[in-house]
Amino acid sequence: MPKTLVLMMILGAISCADEARPADDGDIDANGDADNDSSDAGTDSDVDADIDTDTDADVDMDDTGDSSPTDADPDTGDTDVPLSPIGVCGDTPPPGAQAPDPIPAYSGGACPAVVTGHNELMSSGNRRELLVVLPEDHDPAERLPVIFMWHWLGGEASDFLEQGEVQQATSDLRFLAVIPEAKGDLYFKWPFLSPPLSSDARRDEELVFFDDMLACVAASFLIDESCVSSVGVSAGGLWTSHLAQLRSTHLASVLSLSGGVGPAGGGLIPVRPWTGAEHRLAALALWGGPTDFWGVDFATTSRNLERGLAENGHYLVECIHNCSHAQPPMNPPEGMSAFAGLWEFALSHPYWLADGTSPFLEAGLPAGLPAWCGQGMGSATIREGECEGGVLGDCL
Repeated sequence: MPKTLVLMMILGAISCADEARPADDGDIDANGDADNDSSDAGTDSDVDADIDTDTDADVDMDDTGDSSPTDADPDTGDTDVPLSPIGVCGDTPPPGAQAPDPIPAYSGGACPAVVTGHNELMSSGNRRELLVVLPEDHDPAERLPVIFMWHWLGGEASDFLEQGEVQQATSDLRFLAVIPEAKGDLYFKWPFLSPPLSSDARRDEELVFFDDMLACVAASFLIDESCVSSVGVSAGGLWTSHLAQLRSTHLASVLSLSGGVGPAGGGLIPVRPWTGAEHRLAALALWGGPTDFWGVDFATTSRNLERGLAENGHYLVECIHNCSHAQPPMNPPEGMSAFAGLWEFALSHPYWLADGTSPFLEAGLPAGLPAWCGQGMGSATIREGECEGGVLGDCL
């Protein structure tokens, strides 16, 4: 069977979650794949990337951002301790600590001014778009960590902004969010497929886009170069798992939410495999259990990612919920944004931490992460309980 036909069959299977909600502009094709147009309506529940998070343990954080163990049993899943508003990214690196590579030079010459909200910049000869989100009370003298957020199939940057409650999160936890818009030339949004479906040249173009965004954000705002993280959901999670390997000397941490690396299972979609990362990252892998499948077996790709991380000495948190490829049932501390625990993970792991270490190893997981998370591969206990919309979430 021709590969193109196989891909179209897969795209048809992926349409379920997209069809569950109306498109904003009617531009999403019957497969739920935004028709090669970066303005596609992004109501795909791919953020479904099963971002479920209970508390494995509690961290008692004072106003300075220092952490200390509580008397909570790290295995009980207690959630009585409030989330830290800062995290170790605000701390001073110890003498002699490892440092990230210098901020890359912008490939387009002089960076355009980057502002909050919608931005455009030229990268590899193409006009690319991104959203930038800062705390509402941002002080230009405040040095902010940076989190890149890669959206899902059928979604767009504005969907990540809204569904991720990113504005509140940046204000509560003090970071700068960069939400790239897909170029619109790929069925699966980001170049995570193995050649020839995603060429190395197209992959390298997206790597340059990351470099250019980082360069221009750093030119316009005061950022914490030792606290740059990447998170992706579904298609974005598959891409961020690959980005983490090729840009590990800039990234302190990576969060794969129903993402991972190949082989993808079933032999239908050849996702790029794990090839290693020069810098040991702090990583969080989250997925929706054994039924997390949309053209890719995300349980398989997530396990593949974990295996590569574990074998190479990266610190790992594993989270498994039971709601398949749907938005996971989060239970954040009162008053916090929905996915505060995920951002707290990123903000608690600066680049300069010793390889394979984490403040969570001593203190336990923070209150924003659920009981179905654990530290290390195979440590999580899959969530139990009902899921909104049934076991397949929006698909039922």
